[in-house]
Amino acid sequence: MKVLTWNVNKAGESRRGLWEMLRREDANVVLLQEVTGIPRCIRDHYQCHWVSPRFFEGYNAPFSTAVLSKGLIDATPYLESKLGWVNRIHTERYGWIVGCKTRLASGEQFHVVLVYSPAFPIPQEQWAEVDVTGIKLTNNRDLWFTEILWALLRNAGISDDTNWIVAGDFNSSVLFDEPKDTGNREIIERLNALGLTDCLSHSHRGPVPTFQHTSKSVDHQLDYCYVNAPMLRRLRKARVPSHEEVFYTTPRLSDHLPIVCEFD
Repeated sequence: MKVLTWNVNKAGESRRGLWEMLRREDANVVLLQEVTGIPRCIRDHYQCHWVSPRFFEGYNAPFSTAVLSKGLIDATPYLESKLGWVNRIHTERYGWIVGCKTRLASGEQFHVVLVYSPAFPIPQEQWAEVDVTGIKLTNNRDLWFTEILWALLRNAGISDDTNWIVAGDFNSSVLFDEPKDTGNREIIERLNALGLTDCLSHSHRGPVPTFQHTSKSVDHQLDYCYVNAPMLRRLRKARVPSHEEVFYTTPRLSDHLPIVCEFD
């Protein structure tokens, strides 16, 4: 069984090299961020659920987040916090965090949470009138979608009875905490405390850079594939393709590397 997550940098149907790589990997579950179009050859192979995230200015993004599965997808939203203001932000700006369930031909069911935490914080007017104590990061003055994600997941009842996949572009790197702690390690610690572990850094015993900056440097792991304990026990390998395969093609496939996780 294979899971792939990838920020495809506004890829549409014409970026053939990207879709060829996706077809070669032949993952059972695929989570895409910043996709503008999916070619027929992919849509014929998967069930697709895609959503255009909504900006705080009131309009939808010119791209979508998408869950692709070789099995049936139940797109009924199921993530809900005990805090009304968290649910309001999640619902009104749906698409940055997308929860669905999928059942593969084997009969195995998965709770899938696609994450695209944007690089901008949640505007203060969205939370100025509520108590964000215990939700906002300890050492960060802003509130981000990673905190909305955590508030939703901690009420989701993550247990060993169900398979969980929480993956995507978190726009968070532990290197952002150097030299000053701004809460990126706290994001990871919170998810770990819920029983979720990032497959890529777990397999490589440390962060693996996944993003190419405009300067062409590749320093930060911004992308993650978190799973719960039953999935982690089945993990055989988590990997990214070489920089040459993604960053140095013409045209470049994306500014992010895909993460590919293989499970027994």
